[in-house]
Amino acid sequence: MYIAYSPDKIHKDIGQTWQLFIDDDLVAVVKNVTRRQHTPTKHSANPIIKRDQEWEGIPYFRSCSFNVHRDPKDNLFKCWYEDHYDYFGYQMGNTDQPPLGSRICYAVSKDGLTWEKPLLGRHMVDGRDTNTVIVTPDEDGVRTLLPSILLDGHEEDQSRRYKMVSLRHGGDGSGIAPGEQRVKASGAGRGLSLAFSENGLDWTPFDGNPLIPEWAADIQVLTYDSQDALYVLWGRYGDSAGEAWHPDFDHWFSPVWPSKPEGIWGTRRRVWRLESTDLVNWSPAQLIFEPGADDNLDDGHYSFVPWRAGEMHLGLLNVLHQVDDTLDTYLLHSRDGRQWNRFIEHRPFIPRGDEGSFDALDIETTVQPIVVGDELWFYYGGMNVHHDWWIVGRGEGLDVPEAHDRKYAADGHHLGLATLRYDGYVSLDAGVREGFIETKPVLATGEHLFINARCEPDGFIEVEVMDPWNGVWEGFTRDACTTFAGDDIRHRVVWTGGAVGALKGAVKFRIHLKKASFYGFQISNA
Repeated sequence: MYIAYSPDKIHKDIGQTWQLFIDDDLVAVVKNVTRRQHTPTKHSANPIIKRDQEWEGIPYFRSCSFNVHRDPKDNLFKCWYEDHYDYFGYQMGNTDQPPLGSRICYAVSKDGLTWEKPLLGRHMVDGRDTNTVIVTPDEDGVRTLLPSILLDGHEEDQSRRYKMVSLRHGGDGSGIAPGEQRVKASGAGRGLSLAFSENGLDWTPFDGNPLIPEWAADIQVLTYDSQDALYVLWGRYGDSAGEAWHPDFDHWFSPVWPSKPEGIWGTRRRVWRLESTDLVNWSPAQLIFEPGADDNLDDGHYSFVPWRAGEMHLGLLNVLHQVDDTLDTYLLHSRDGRQWNRFIEHRPFIPRGDEGSFDALDIETTVQPIVVGDELWFYYGGMNVHHDWWIVGRGEGLDVPEAHDRKYAADGHHLGLATLRYDGYVSLDAGVREGFIETKPVLATGEHLFINARCEPDGFIEVEVMDPWNGVWEGFTRDACTTFAGDDIRHRVVWTGGAVGALKGAVKFRIHLKKASFYGFQISNA
């Protein structure tokens, strides 16, 4: 357990966990130092997956429509994504229009850059084999939509290594599957369902489906928090924000009341959180993200995916700008996974591309970063088509090309990749003037100090160790420290006095730096 520093506690117990400088939790005092948020670098091979088969409809790399994992069993990168073949020009409220048709497809890669769409022998299109894992609706009329797939490294039952939550609806408006419990509902069907797989290809539905009968919206992101040993579900619990069944209510484009007067509920998209220890029994839904003072009038909180970085919770919030019909993704941070903070600059984590580029209009992701060597790899959906003009624009009578020509949507969705230094989200930087960072007292169980830092060609970092009252330990002065002038995500700091773990009790660090970036530290045995 990690206890946050406060005036009535003389130290923070950090064990051997990495400490990042994303917030001021460990910062006692700084001089000539600024905090910088860093942006991942888009890979030169982008886009790495796109529509390249004649039979493909609209490969749909949108929130909850694609998943990427690196499987430690075979060390392969694996991607699941929806391919919509009956979604263009969808007319809301048109009961004569057939249900949406889609396929869940599969791609695989050895290096995460060059992807193969293997022919799986499961579904033919116009006499041709495809890379389809699940076709929807299937022969029983069941539709599996918007899958969120978790590769559960803590699962002992190998047949349940992969877990998928999805909207699994029957053609009669019920959430059904053969052998599953039925749930009647209004609209096109409700209920969140669960399925298991050993290989990510052959799926077995959970006997107790629907898992959450009242789930009816189109966003669900399943994650596992290894430190808290909890499954956490993020999405639009219940219906869409501000949903009402009055015939005059504009379901997708409802009015907004920024001051939220009494009796008026939120009509913009919001994100809820549920947790479970067993995937079956879930906590009541808690509203976590709702547009407010930090958002524009038309912004909606579309979807969210979190992960752990050391003891910190980090996450990406995808925000829909409804008037421009574009999406951006923003990095957030939290100490408890419930109260989240944006960074000072409020700028997108992965910026959209220039006009005409594959990701010019929409960047979103619900995929957690993957560690590859000294980097974090962020797979994201990049679109040069607007969020919904191509879906409902024709029914609305919008005079835009996307609403009338399917090709814009078919060729407008892609999978992209951006890379970041390991734990390189934020750094404390000094420039041409020498500065220092002084930490609050910490108590650790490790022996050696490791730092994640980068110096410019004529920059440096030197560290001295102090007791909680700023007394510098003999043998651990700045002069006793071997100067670091390189670039390393895990550099071991050396003093003439030996290992810092030999010092008894809590310690403080004063990090002297010039023309350097300091990302974090760890006190560890190895």
